Amino acid sequence: MTGSTEPPASQVLSREERIRLSNEWHARPGLRQSPPMRCSHLVSLRNEATVDEARQEFAEFCKKHGVGAPSDTSRQHSISVGSCQLKWEGHTEAVSHTVMVPGNGQPPFSETALDLLDREKRDALTADFLVGVHIEVLAAPGADDPQGYQLASALLASKTLHGGLMSSAHAAVWSAFQLDADGFLRIVVVDLGITEGRLSRLLQRLLEIESYRMLAMIALPRAREAMAALGRMEPELNAVMIRLEQERSEAAQEEALRAITGIAASVEQIVSTHAYRFAAARAYASIVERRLEEVGEEKIGGFQSYTNFLLRSLQPAMRTCDATERRANELAQRVARAANLLNTMVDMVQKKQNQALLQSMNERAHMALRLQQAVEGFSIFAISYYAVGLLGYGFKGMKSAGLPVDAALLTGVAAPLVFALVWFLVRSVRRRLSDRD
Repeated sequence: MTGSTEPPASQVLSREERIRLSNEWHARPGLRQSPPMRCSHLVSLRNEATVDEARQEFAEFCKKHGVGAPSDTSRQHSISVGSCQLKWEGHTEAVSHTVMVPGNGQPPFSETALDLLDREKRDALTADFLVGVHIEVLAAPGADDPQGYQLASALLASKTLHGGLMSSAHAAVWSAFQLDADGFLRIVVVDLGITEGRLSRLLQRLLEIESYRMLAMIALPRAREAMAALGRMEPELNAVMIRLEQERSEAAQEEALRAITGIAASVEQIVSTHAYRFAAARAYASIVERRLEEVGEEKIGGFQSYTNFLLRSLQPAMRTCDATERRANELAQRVARAANLLNTMVDMVQKKQNQALLQSMNERAHMALRLQQAVEGFSIFAISYYAVGLLGYGFKGMKSAGLPVDAALLTGVAAPLVFALVWFLVRSVRRRLSDRD
């Protein structure tokens, strides 16, 4: 093409990179299982561990059971272990495991999908997890309970359920949003004619909603801690400014500068420490809101919907995080303005001190000039005195040599002439020095 240029080397993708980017469209396929079925899902924070370390740990589990391990760059991998389907996913700051098993051989929630894994893996997953979810997908009870509310209420042991129709009314989803004794959230999905593909997508969205909701909520206690710290610093800043307004001495300004510097450091520490957490919370909350839209929930009778319940708790938490971040930034701006004001006051004091110093230097220079002029006058008299003395000696020598001269008369006549000559020479030297400066 006319006028085209060769792309930079950094923009040229290798074949492997292009394949990897293309595969991103299929990077997170959901597990597929026909109803009825049960599912367990756990999310654990990686903390100090890297994604590579988490992947290697799962790869060792795969080798132990004789199944294929994930590739070195994979962020998700699905395997079958006995009757279980197990999916591993590596996220930005967490790792998730999803287990699915077909049928409901045991009464709902009496045996979970997680229970079918070997004890070692089960203990490792439940040792320290952030999110735990058990889901039971059941057939519709019948005409007496068309959406399965009574069944879900009995299974979840709660008379207050939240739910609605999802996936184009092909399923009803219910939950009490209360953790069981093991710390797991229980969800009941009632099959109203849902297909395997729809069920896979619905379960994927329900699990992502719960996972990202909890990842977003991590920021809430930190926001409350930051709010408490900011609540202590704001009165401190006000007190400093009040003292500075009442007393503007140099010592008061130095004390105020130390206090403001300390407050500025504390505020900056809060902003820098929580910036990533708050940004991540906003991103996670945005994903939750999109997934809630994607499930297409329809309200059932007078029950509070699944979506409304989650948003009612999530949105205030996110507003608290936003308010904390905004309050920290506003306090940082106030501290910056206070520091600028203090610097202005210090500059004014310094300017006054400099002005006084310059005035003192000017006075000393004026005194030095007058002294120099006085010394200059004395110098003229001194030089003239010695010059006339030398001439007098000369005239006396001439008289002693027999010349007809009157030494006293000549000395008296030469005295004013010598004085005038010395005065002229000194003035000329001073004028040349002044012109050179």
